[in-house]
Amino acid sequence: MTTHVSDEQVRHWIDDGVVQNVTSHSSSSSSEETEFNFELQLSTLPIHLIKEGAWGPIRVVGRNGFDTDRTKALLRDDQQRGELLSYIGPMLAATPGFYTFLDEEGTSSPIEYAETLQIEYRIYPDEASQQALMDAVMAIGTSMRYVQNVVAVLGAAESGE
Repeated sequence: MTTHVSDEQVRHWIDDGVVQNVTSHSSSSSSEETEFNFELQLSTLPIHLIKEGAWGPIRVVGRNGFDTDRTKALLRDDQQRGELLSYIGPMLAATPGFYTFLDEEGTSSPIEYAETLQIEYRIYPDEASQQALMDAVMAIGTSMRYVQNVVAVLGAAESGE
């Protein structure tokens, strides 16, 4: 049975003992109409809970920026990129949902031109529950943190730190 999941219900499901700083973002343009968009912090990681239509899924979205020169050099070097992928590939494959590399305009791109990694999981109304929501938030957060840690270690190793 399909059900409508309201912003009040989702806000009630967010475990305030695990996440911090839940804020609501309203869409600023008519092309990005959303039912709701909550940004929450999971151990300093921003994760969004977005619902675009009354009967649509709840999108759990996390983004890692590749915003340092060291990280960009890591992604553009074939050998280093291969090493990075050997570490993060299995984690990304095991994370529920899907991931995509985005260029500076937010368009899907090959990893060597990526500015951001986006990880997204969708919870459809039939399966929506507090457990499903928090499992998705935790899985996205775990994956984001792992990618950050691997990038930091590989970047430090390459620069000799």
